[in-house]
Amino acid sequence: MSDVASRAQLPTPLHARTAELCTTNAWTAQCGFTVPATYTSPAEEHAALTSRVALSDLSARQYWLIDGKDAAAFLGAATLTDANRLEPGQTARTVWCDDRGFVRGEGLIARFAETAFELSTAVRDFAWLADGAHGFDAKVTNATGTRAMIGVRGPRADALLEAAGLSGGPAVTGSVVRPSWRPAQVTLIRDGDGMELWTHADDATVVWDRLWRSGAAFGVAAAGADAMETARIESAVPRAGRDWHPAHLALDAADLRLPADLGFAPDLTRRFNGVDALRRAKAGREMLVQMIGDGRLAPGPVLLRNANVGRLTSCAWSHARAASVALGWIDAEAAQPGAVVQAGGLPAEIARVVFAKEA
Repeated sequence: MSDVASRAQLPTPLHARTAELCTTNAWTAQCGFTVPATYTSPAEEHAALTSRVALSDLSARQYWLIDGKDAAAFLGAATLTDANRLEPGQTARTVWCDDRGFVRGEGLIARFAETAFELSTAVRDFAWLADGAHGFDAKVTNATGTRAMIGVRGPRADALLEAAGLSGGPAVTGSVVRPSWRPAQVTLIRDGDGMELWTHADDATVVWDRLWRSGAAFGVAAAGADAMETARIESAVPRAGRDWHPAHLALDAADLRLPADLGFAPDLTRRFNGVDALRRAKAGREMLVQMIGDGRLAPGPVLLRNANVGRLTSCAWSHARAASVALGWIDAEAAQPGAVVQAGGLPAEIARVVFAKEA
């Protein structure tokens, strides 16, 4: 699928099941696909994510395959990750930069074999990546839409997987395995909040149904995009297109971000795209912070003693906290945990600096 074709709003491979469960008929667009915004209610879905277990359709992502003798060398030149250091069965969160050192995209690299890698991302940038492969013995394929991705989140997630016959899944965050799970082939990746299952589009409903049946004893529910967005902000995970903008889509300099702004510490002794600019770059003057407010916060300017010190970029109502949670960029001098600022006329407390520098 080309970058141009992916601009159509398409159903995910799991649409047949998610449509049955989406009693609100509330949908939203993500990266060229439509997914349920809310299945039943935000409160119920959030409760499943935090106290039971929830399944979510994560298939609305770009999905690229990198194969060939030079696959690791190519990824090492295109991204901040030295892919040669990844063993088969390992993953790495990475970013890639433009020639000025500003972040173009962010995603997850998974290595499955000596010459086989896969990269999933919410950023449409396939043409740029494919163009960079010239001169390398590596084939870059856009497999977007050919995979289904199911998130399994919540304190009962491991119990559900064991009941479904997947108890041999990865135990370490960032690890990946491909267990034998008839009749479908699945890939399991553990992240900080749970597990992701990747499978071929043709097997999507089979895998979903098996997980759904196994989860009945644990109070499984489906979590839509709105509940997942709240969970993301509670976990202080920045989102491309919301909390930061890919360099090739940024409207002005204020939208540009260096890798360090997003918590990445590039090895400047390596050769990768943008490294020369990063060696000359100065630290950004803004820091990403998480805020908590009693009122319903909304994106917009942030004031401290009547002076503009930043802006909120993501906001959601946390049913667990009975408060608003938000992410925003604040001038480094004002980014002090415990400080109370004004956002849209409402007070909000800076809970933490998301990517605080170690002393």
